Amino acid sequence: MSTTTPFPVLALIGAVSGAVTAWLLLRRDRPAGVVHPATGPEAGYPEIERKIFADERDVRLAGVHEFAELADREPGLRQDFVDQFFMQLGYGWPQSAAWQAVLWPVLLRRLRRGAPEFWPGTNLHSKRPMVLHQLDLRGCEVGEVFFRGVRFVGDARFDGAVADFEHTTFTGMAAFPRMTTYGELWFDAARFSARTDFADAAFDDDVSFECAGFAGPTTFRNARFAADVLFGGARFSGHADFTGAMAADFFLTGARARTDAYVRRTWPPGWELGRPRLRKPGHWADLTRA
Repeated sequence: MSTTTPFPVLALIGAVSGAVTAWLLLRRDRPAGVVHPATGPEAGYPEIERKIFADERDVRLAGVHEFAELADREPGLRQDFVDQFFMQLGYGWPQSAAWQAVLWPVLLRRLRRGAPEFWPGTNLHSKRPMVLHQLDLRGCEVGEVFFRGVRFVGDARFDGAVADFEHTTFTGMAAFPRMTTYGELWFDAARFSARTDFADAAFDDDVSFECAGFAGPTTFRNARFAADVLFGGARFSGHADFTGAMAADFFLTGARARTDAYVRRTWPPGWELGRPRLRKPGHWADLTRA
């Protein structure tokens, strides 16, 4: 099969992606009565736009479903859908918790490997401060995650997203700077393959990173944990910075860090690295109480 793509096809793909981005993201404030003339593959987009910005919740939800199904068929539209999805999460206040509960399943089924609708490499970017209720990303695989200034209300679960060490949960940057959580938070067995940023985050309840893997630079600088924080069995391959982090107690028993590469690390008060030992791959040292 030829690997070349005819120019008209490339032009059509560009037109389709550009049209959805313009209509659904940049022109979201256009009055619903405006109709965009279109033919061919683009003909359904104005109707989707009308629905996802409707005042009626059922109509809006139907539009979200239709946009997701369109992105199933046209992968180039998937990131546009996710960006629009995060805008939709903020709709419905003060009933935002109930609205998010019916909205999240539309995206989550597309973030789980093995699902018929799985979208690999999807980036989750929250571009403005918002409140997320009962977030459950268990079993999901995503690319970049950036939740700046997000408040998590209720349990937020990220644990067990990928089972083995060779695969990743977050294939790109995972950034949660200055986020605030209200409820327990689990990252058990999560895998962070690039930069991980929890700087200045505030956790109101128990937090667990047990058996999590941190492959890239990791910072918890000035993070505040109201209760205990668990890192038992965690692995740190790159830089680690806990400068200024505060918790009721840090539990790092069984955690270890790779020592055969030049890295800078500042551990929580009362913890230090023991003697390095050969553990494939490379040399590792256990975290111990000072």
